[in-house]
Amino acid sequence: MSRGDFTAAAATAAACRRQWPAAAAGWLLGSFATLFAQRREESLALVEEYLALNPKNFECLLQRTECLIALGRREDALAAAAAAAEVASDPAALDAVGETLVNAGEHGLARDVYDRAVAIAPADAAILGKRAALQVFLGDFRAAAADYDRVLGISPTDPHALKGRAELETQTADNNSIAAMQAALAKLPADSRDAATLHFALAKSYEDLGDHAANWRHLATANRLERRRVAYNRDQDAATIERIIAGFQQIEGIPAEPIGESPIFIVGLPRTGTTLTDRILSSHSEVCSGGEPPALPDAITAAVDRISPPGSLDWLGFASALANLDGASIAADYLLRMKARRGDRPRFTDKQPANFFYCGLIFRAFPNARIVHVTRHPLAACYAIYKARFRERAYAFSYDLDELGAFYIAYRRLMAHWHAVLPGRILDLAYEDIVTALEPTTRRLLDYAGLPFEAACLEFHLNPSSTGTASAVQVRRPLYESSLQEWRHYEQQLAPLAGRLRAAGIRVD
Repeated sequence: MSRGDFTAAAATAAACRRQWPAAAAGWLLGSFATLFAQRREESLALVEEYLALNPKNFECLLQRTECLIALGRREDALAAAAAAAEVASDPAALDAVGETLVNAGEHGLARDVYDRAVAIAPADAAILGKRAALQVFLGDFRAAAADYDRVLGISPTDPHALKGRAELETQTADNNSIAAMQAALAKLPADSRDAATLHFALAKSYEDLGDHAANWRHLATANRLERRRVAYNRDQDAATIERIIAGFQQIEGIPAEPIGESPIFIVGLPRTGTTLTDRILSSHSEVCSGGEPPALPDAITAAVDRISPPGSLDWLGFASALANLDGASIAADYLLRMKARRGDRPRFTDKQPANFFYCGLIFRAFPNARIVHVTRHPLAACYAIYKARFRERAYAFSYDLDELGAFYIAYRRLMAHWHAVLPGRILDLAYEDIVTALEPTTRRLLDYAGLPFEAACLEFHLNPSSTGTASAVQVRRPLYESSLQEWRHYEQQLAPLAGRLRAAGIRVD
């Protein structure tokens, strides 16, 4: 499996089952291998065959949940998760169920599972911290603060709890955790990941306090530490975009829609207002938020694997293969993957920002799709990205200003290409327009999506649905304009980046 040879892995697992039919491992590993190989029904059949004789095997119940999610059988998947939680006998097992539910976008159910885990192990700081993060996703900031405080009561220097607590509210001179963070930092290796976490937290705190020099000092340190941990090749990203452009020099004529679906894809760079746009749209009575799923890239990867041996292509080869893919098969696979997320409303959103790589394929798969490209002032966008700490392996270009600038230029080149070959098909929506002219901008957005205006879209901050992005706190508040000009406090530090963008023909004034 580690080499991507799922056929051999499945055959080896089958040999294990023949030799040791009573052992769960052969059935479980076979299910893993076949699920990775997109043989979903076969994967489910393997764990169900074992569960028929061993109905309370926790690992197989959890794998059954994963199989059912992959098959789009949401209700059955939730029942399987409940069965796995029922037989879970310790916090680690409940944590595994909780993680599965989080990955499926079921934050409310995941919190219920973590409630059980906390009841069993009330002094487990890791479990409390995970529940705190879920409270944030669900908008229960008071409960999140209480959980983070419990973590800090157990471990006063816990970096993630200190950072999480600081992000819940604006830090003030009379109410901040700077001293605690500095004390925790002094006890850590200077180049550790936990040290980077605290530097990001200190930067946020000093920005709240208006100490811009201290903010930048900690921000630069945090990004330098994080950059050492990630593998990133700027030339490969630029070459990938050039391969995509070369493969989509023209987009074939749009045929009649065979599936009858018109999903709304929200694309752009992170921290530019994509979550805000999703909350506006999903406040409409006809639209469900599909969250930030991997469904489209996964469906595209599966389509590439059908024409090339799995794992045989590097990233550039993968990019070159995109032009030869069949849209109908991508659409069918994508809808299956989204079935558990899309809800029961007529329309749904997909807010995976990096789907901007695939605009040509989106319209090939869904001729009636809508693509909303959220934009932001170049330096405001780059500063917002630079001050964010993203999940593992996401946006590796973001931790060095020079690399960030190179990626930004390549991204703008790709979006200009999509506009050229798909004239009038993609809506550019400026974050600044949302913030300063919410109603007319919302009306323009809804008109493009083919939706009637509803006043509820203007009160997006009252939307009760969960959100698992870095903007989880901000999007539950009414709009504020202070973020529009934050980057101007750092014009001197951003000057080399600004010069590079100008040289590429991008206006930054």
